[in-house]
Amino acid sequence: MKKRVMFLAAIVCGSAVITVAAATMAEPGPATQPVGQEGAESFASGKVRLDTPSGYPVPRFVSLKASRTNCRQGPSFDHPVRITFMRQGLPVIVVAETQDHWRKVRDFDGDECWVHKSKLSGVETALVQTEGLVLRVRPTYAAPQKARLGKGLIAKVEKHKSGWVKVSVDGVRGWVQPSGLWGKLSPSD
Repeated sequence: MKKRVMFLAAIVCGSAVITVAAATMAEPGPATQPVGQEGAESFASGKVRLDTPSGYPVPRFVSLKASRTNCRQGPSFDHPVRITFMRQGLPVIVVAETQDHWRKVRDFDGDECWVHKSKLSGVETALVQTEGLVLRVRPTYAAPQKARLGKGLIAKVEKHKSGWVKVSVDGVRGWVQPSGLWGKLSPSD
């Protein structure tokens, strides 16, 4: 059994958002491939199911509601906890659903486990994948830099415009290129 605890902290320092600490603890388990943008690509490829118990499409991005979320080996509270996420707002992909309100989710690392729907939120977030991702004042390369985002930070997605994504991290808002993010990144997802 694989059990993992994930957390990350961030501090806004002047005009920069800095990664303070990152840790992942895991017991050995079966190897998985990182998800990368596969989740987003499945939306574009037309592999979306609409005949789900909730009526929402699968796969779809959601985020974790709480700062501590137990993710189980199966779809019930009787199943053992497989992963404990310690990241409020972490984006995950719903890949399956049950009639009794359980969602099978996949995280950025490709790990899958079951979460009750009450622990999930429709708030759009994205995980910063690139160290030093430039946050700009306007959605253009010519715009001044506002900050640099640390890898592993969670950004709230606010808006999409001309191939750019407006995000906020710890109260700092600006525009970034979506290639440096993982999560729900376009209105068509």
